[in-house]
Amino acid sequence: ILARAESGSGRSDDNEQVIRKRFAVYLEQTLPLTDYYAKSGLLSQLDGVGSVEQISACIDKVLVA
Repeated sequence: ILARAESGSGRSDDNEQVIRKRFAVYLEQTLPLTDYYAKSGLLSQLDGVGSVEQISACIDKVLVA
């Protein structure tokens, strides 16, 4: 992320302090949702490697199911 900021393609506030804060918020507020939805049977995990078309097809399969 720091390299992205240096190249000018990232956010204007990409610095180590802000990145650490964002990651802490993720760990505290977002990550616990995966456990909640997994226990509820509502979480689907997909492999994000592949072309846009391949990943879109995987998402479509989950949404139809």
